[in-house]
Amino acid sequence: MTMKSFLVAVVLSGLTAGAWGAQPPILVITEPQPAIAAAAPKGRIIIDGAYHAKAGSPATYAITYVADPAVAGKALRVSFKDSNPVDKMVKNTKTGVDEKKRLPEPVIGFASITLKASGVATINLPEPKAKDSTLDLSIVEADQPAALSNTLLLKQSAGTWGTAEAVDVQKITDAMPAKATMPPAKPRKVLCFTSATGFFHSSVPVGARAIQIMGNKTGAWQAVISNDKFMFEPETLAQFDAVMMCSTTGSLFGDKMANDRLRKSFLDFVASGKGLAGSHAATDCSYDWKEYGEMIGGFFQGHPFNKHFAKLDDPASPINAAFKGQGFEFADEMYTFRTPYSREKLHILLSIDMAKTKLDDDPARPGFKKGENRDDHDYAISWIHEFGKGRVFYCSYGHNHQIFWTPPVLQHFMDGIQYALGDLKAEATASGKK
Repeated sequence: MTMKSFLVAVVLSGLTAGAWGAQPPILVITEPQPAIAAAAPKGRIIIDGAYHAKAGSPATYAITYVADPAVAGKALRVSFKDSNPVDKMVKNTKTGVDEKKRLPEPVIGFASITLKASGVATINLPEPKAKDSTLDLSIVEADQPAALSNTLLLKQSAGTWGTAEAVDVQKITDAMPAKATMPPAKPRKVLCFTSATGFFHSSVPVGARAIQIMGNKTGAWQAVISNDKFMFEPETLAQFDAVMMCSTTGSLFGDKMANDRLRKSFLDFVASGKGLAGSHAATDCSYDWKEYGEMIGGFFQGHPFNKHFAKLDDPASPINAAFKGQGFEFADEMYTFRTPYSREKLHILLSIDMAKTKLDDDPARPGFKKGENRDDHDYAISWIHEFGKGRVFYCSYGHNHQIFWTPPVLQHFMDGIQYALGDLKAEATASGKK
C-alpha cells in the first residue's frame, strides 16, 4: 500500500469547558511531513509523532497519521489526558505520617476530528499547567473511550509541549552510525513496539526514536513506532521484517481473546524467518507466556548491578565490532536472568566480567534481594540465537537515556538489528555448545 503525504488542516473543537482554553485560527502546514511506512491495522490508526508547527498559546502541532479505510472519513475525536500534577498530603502507610507528594490529577478533554486515509492534521494543545505535566494524545471513536490508535506521550519543555524524546533527538542523531554495516538486501521495515502496561521506563520514547533515526540515517530500515497491540494482527505484522521490543513491560497483549490470537501471530512471524530484537525490559513482560521467554531468550530476575566491566564473549562477532576487541567500563541498570536463560541455548555476545568489576553478588549483602543473583555468576548483557527460521537479538542496555547517544552501543544495536533482519550474518551457535 503506497502512502502519500496529504496536507490536511483541521481546527479541533468541542473541548471540555474551561479545560483547554480558546482555540487560535486555523494553521495550514506548508512543509510536507514524511509518510508513515506502514498500513494501519483494520479499523485503526497509526500516529507518528507530534511536530511543533507554530509557537503560541496554546501551541499548534502537526500529527502525521495513516488511517485504515474503515475509519477514514468517520467522525472521530482526539483524546487529551493531561496528568496535571499537584501537591497533595498523603499518609505514609509504613510510618502513618502525612507527607507531601506530587501526584497526577488527570484532566481529560476531547476534540472532534475527521481524518483522510493518510496525511497531516494540525491540532491545538492546552497550555501546560506545570513543568512536570505530561499529555497523552490518541484518537478515539466519537462515542467510545477506547483508543483507535497508538498513544503519543507529550512532555512540557520551555513552556510548551513536545514529544518525550524531542530534547534528545539532536544528540541521538549526532551519535548515530553514518551508514549501515551491510546494505539491506531489500527495503526493510521494523516495528518498534513500546507498550508498557507494567513499569514505564522514561527512556522508552528515546530508545524507540533512536531506532527510527538509525534506520532513516543509514538507510538500513524504516521504523514505525507504536504501543498498539493490534499492530500484531497477522495481516498487519506481515508487512514488517522485524519487531523491536523497546523495554516492553507487563502483559503484551492483554485480554484473552486478543492475547491468544496475537501471541500466535508473533510466534509465527519470527519462526517463519522474520526477526526480533529487544532492549532492556523486553525480558520483563508476559511471564506466563513460556514461548515468549524461549523466543526472547530469558526472563528478568533482578537488577542489582549498575557500574560494571563488560567483556566480549565473542570478540570475532560482527555484532561486537564496535568494541574493537576490547572490554569496557560502563554504567546502566543491569539485569540478571532466570529460566529459560541458558548458555546452552544462546550465543552470548557480552556479559559482565565479575572479576574485573569485583561486583558482590552475595545475596546476603545489603540491598541485594534474594534470588537476584545466580549460583553460576553468569550475567549476560546481550545475545543472539535462532528461533525456528528467524533470528533474535537482545541487549539489556537501555534503562538510562544516554545509552541512546553512546556511539559504540548504538553500533551494537544496529548490528544486532541487522542480524535479526537477516542482512548481517553472524555465528549463532549456543555458547555452551561451542
